[in-house]
Amino acid sequence: MRAQRIGAAAFLACLFALAAAQVWCRPVDRDEGFWLYTSWRFAHGELPYRDFALPHLPLAPLYYAGAAKVFGPSLYALRALNVALFAVAAAALGLAVARRFDRLAALFAVAFFASSSLTLTWLVPVKAYAPAVAALAVAVAFWLWPGRSNELSLLRVAVVGLLLGAATLARLTLVVALAAAAVGTWLGPPSRPWRRAALVTAACLGFLALAPLVVYFRAGAGDAFAFNVWGIHRSLIIEQPADRLASALSLLWPPDPAILVATALLALRAAGRRILAFPLAAGILIILANLAPGTTQLQYFVPAVAAFAPAAGVGAAWLWRRKKGVALAVVGAAVVFGAARPAAKVAFDRAHKKLVGPAEVYRAAELLEERTAPEDEIYTGWPGYAALGRRKVLPGWELGYFTHRIGAMYAPAERRRYHLMTYGETAEVLSRGRAEFALDGLDTPDVLKPTLARYYEKVAKRGGVTLWRYKGAK
Repeated sequence: MRAQRIGAAAFLACLFALAAAQVWCRPVDRDEGFWLYTSWRFAHGELPYRDFALPHLPLAPLYYAGAAKVFGPSLYALRALNVALFAVAAAALGLAVARRFDRLAALFAVAFFASSSLTLTWLVPVKAYAPAVAALAVAVAFWLWPGRSNELSLLRVAVVGLLLGAATLARLTLVVALAAAAVGTWLGPPSRPWRRAALVTAACLGFLALAPLVVYFRAGAGDAFAFNVWGIHRSLIIEQPADRLASALSLLWPPDPAILVATALLALRAAGRRILAFPLAAGILIILANLAPGTTQLQYFVPAVAAFAPAAGVGAAWLWRRKKGVALAVVGAAVVFGAARPAAKVAFDRAHKKLVGPAEVYRAAELLEERTAPEDEIYTGWPGYAALGRRKVLPGWELGYFTHRIGAMYAPAERRRYHLMTYGETAEVLSRGRAEFALDGLDTPDVLKPTLARYYEKVAKRGGVTLWRYKGAK
């Protein structure tokens, strides 16, 4: 028994070491640039939505701004904090499953969660997923944790609602988890109808407890708040059935997400399965919500892993007690495919794309600090360079590439109001020397490079980037 525990601990330690290694080894993500920059500016008194565009609800900005206040603009520190949230989410799910079911189910649940290609790929980068998934995982853990009686208490369900509200304030599509909580109260442990209605009410009240946070940002930013958290995304809602089909099929191969869901459904045959109605419903609704009309990407399904993992652990334990070999093959396939997929993706991207590592962006940031003054505003396609170098970017470029993705959809007055720009406006501003310095590196649009070559001169190169200075500058 002791050897088995040591082996299980070593296995889980290897999975988390794989996640932790990404703090230093994972190529930078495009979105990490604007998260680094906006969190740094938020930590220094600027208000999201009012002073710069940010297409997310406020919990993730608050989380990263708090970290930036303590550690400064640091890609390594923010990624390390996300690894800590990864561990918290896994521990919460594992402890809850162990208390409600057994240790074997808990081990499988944590293995499914920690080895998933979705969590390994997307929980470490500086994006909205880490705080959203952590809040959802803790909500699921609270739901599963055994109480004094078999019935769910009003307080517990209210806390679950509060945590689901926090998850939604990090990732808007997680609002569907509140509907899953309602499903869980009606399909969960037996209770009187009036009590079930009271539980749903408690979940809704808990969910609304964070409404003052929304009111605060809405009051400070006016209509820019609604534009950022909903209007931008509504503009991107386009019928793309082929893209949605491709995203759905990507859940089937490599097969670790499909194995996760299939094993979770096996839990419907296990004892005590009624308590799993909420997380199972949450996982299903999260998948359906992200297959709705609009832009769909594989990473959008990451929160579903936290919802399905407990049931998958229970399902795998149920299978183990009947056919150990089959259970071992199922869990082993999920772990192998899950752990291998991120590495395969990086290898594929390195062969077909220009990838930039953390060390390179830090060298570029050092170049900015050496060759520019603190008061200089610079142009860069990836705002993370500016944040790490503690320089402000050209107004309207706080979101980097995302600015142009949506800027052309709006009239000039709207772009000015909501801090957006088009390629043409950026080229005009650069041609007039509005930015004395420009950093040509990650995400610099090809359409702007002729403008840089015509109006700017090269100053230095470092970390895979070129620093340009306006020819008319004194």
